[in-house]
Amino acid sequence: MVNVRYIKVRSLLSPTKLGADFVINPYVGCPHGCRYCYAPCVAHSQREREEPWGQYLDVKRPSVPIEPAKIFRKDILLSSMTDPYNPYEERSQVTRDILRSLLPAQPNITILTKSALVVRDIDIFRKFPHVKVIFSFSSLNDGFRRVMEPHASAPARKMEALAALHEAGVETSVMAAPIFPAITECSAIIESAARYVSQMNFDGLNLRSRNKESMLSLLGRLYPHLRPLYHDIYINGRKDYWQALRREIEASCQMSGIKHNIFF
Repeated sequence: MVNVRYIKVRSLLSPTKLGADFVINPYVGCPHGCRYCYAPCVAHSQREREEPWGQYLDVKRPSVPIEPAKIFRKDILLSSMTDPYNPYEERSQVTRDILRSLLPAQPNITILTKSALVVRDIDIFRKFPHVKVIFSFSSLNDGFRRVMEPHASAPARKMEALAALHEAGVETSVMAAPIFPAITECSAIIESAARYVSQMNFDGLNLRSRNKESMLSLLGRLYPHLRPLYHDIYINGRKDYWQALRREIEASCQMSGIKHNIFF
């Protein structure tokens, strides 16, 4: 059960250096409930809420409307600290309303999501000069998804959404992240998504002090045979695993003709 409340904020716009001029986070919190999410480690709101991450959602209500002149033809990211297409969005349409409000300024939109719900707004995407939708995948295994990303869309549904967006002329990309060593099937993700995307990005599982112990414990229970590998990587600082994986990814992307970036 997700505890939803409405909060007043001055503006939805925040300057960013994440490949855009501004970022819009329509929500605080994210009902996807991803076990590995870094946001609880950095979000100020987490220190103000009693509910565990994934069980609360604040819907932002801005006191100042977005000025079209301020964002005219600018680059806007949706989102950096939440998923703009989380399950609550299906009925609330907060993100859809925000997109409508941005239309007069004709900005370029980049959307980062784990949700197939994004295809709902193809009709609006067509009215912007450019929209790019980036889907993140940690695995193609839905059993793994149900544990790690319990309320995100199933991998098969995300692939179907990629195909629908591509067919509609919307630019698509994939972020294979976080990559779980010996679990995330990078080559299979590349092969499955290659026909739909303009590029792919890759990043490893980065554990912070607040979630390292719990994540290693969970992974150890799920995959006991991988305990030595994860201990070597995340406790002993082993680097050669990532070096070998980089070579594998580069070879697979070259074979598929995919532009790519690797962030580990």
